[in-house]
Amino acid sequence: MSKQKFVFSIFFLLIFSMLLLSGCSLKLPKLFPEPIKISDLPAEALYIDKDAIYNRTLALIESAQKSIYVQQAEFDDPHLIQLLLTKSRSGIDVRILLDQWQKKNWATLDLLKSQNVSIQYYPAQKGQINHTKYLIVDQNVALIYGPPWTVNGLLAHDLAVELSGKSAWRTATLFSKDWEFTTTFALDVPKTSPLPNESIILATNANVKQQLVEQISASTNSILIEIPEISDPDLVQALIEAAEKGRDVRLILDQSAKSNTPVTIDTLTANNIPIRYFASETSLGMHLAIFDNSTFLLSSSDWTRSSFVTNHEFSITVPSPLASAKLVNMFEQDWEKSTE
Repeated sequence: MSKQKFVFSIFFLLIFSMLLLSGCSLKLPKLFPEPIKISDLPAEALYIDKDAIYNRTLALIESAQKSIYVQQAEFDDPHLIQLLLTKSRSGIDVRILLDQWQKKNWATLDLLKSQNVSIQYYPAQKGQINHTKYLIVDQNVALIYGPPWTVNGLLAHDLAVELSGKSAWRTATLFSKDWEFTTTFALDVPKTSPLPNESIILATNANVKQQLVEQISASTNSILIEIPEISDPDLVQALIEAAEKGRDVRLILDQSAKSNTPVTIDTLTANNIPIRYFASETSLGMHLAIFDNSTFLLSSSDWTRSSFVTNHEFSITVPSPLASAKLVNMFEQDWEKSTE
């Protein structure tokens, strides 16, 4: 053995011995990275547009055996109001949280409260708007909405996603926190759940934006977006950087974005990001992004700074290739029908 190799071997043994004697442990690099978690959420758990969303909502409410939790930005649909009244009278524990700034909610709250339904306004702070929209049945099934429960809101081109594993239970725990924040009384939601883990990420408020930034940055192939409008500068810059890396970045916006966010649109198009406008008599309601044709994120919020900073928002990130494939097909159809 050469003198140089001998000295290096002695030096290595001394360092290793010092680490052992000091109680430190060596952190060796992982030879095999952890596999990316895949959700088994099926395509059948996605409900697109009014008929599918509304019929599934009715079926889930009818199926309730113990409890129904509702959180909605707006709620004035008369049939859903009567159905919840019927379930409450039958002994089902019905709890509802609404945004207090929407006029549509005022009559709904007065009517249901007069019939002894537990309904409250989510407490606003400094003008905060509650955009969270979901239904939870028996603490083990949740339907996450793009559209609000209003006659006009349900007419928009939109999406709802049904959760039936641990993510449904986690949604119930989030509702319980909001209910306790509103009323000071916690709900009886178990600390753990035997439901299967579908590897779905739930996020609220500022964490919704964090999820979006992480998914945009991690994408390696494509970013397909359908959303009424976008103006948050961090997300705009993240999309520009993704396009510069060669990602297929495309956006379908609502027609109203032309007048609401012209500067953002000019910035994106100047950086060669294609934008089209949803061409239909109905408005574009969904807040959806699909990453690499394998993961999608559905949020309650527009991609604006005020939405992420001021509002009470909610999102799910679902790494399901099967479900994402259905949404990619929908996006491509919408893209062909949309106008440049």
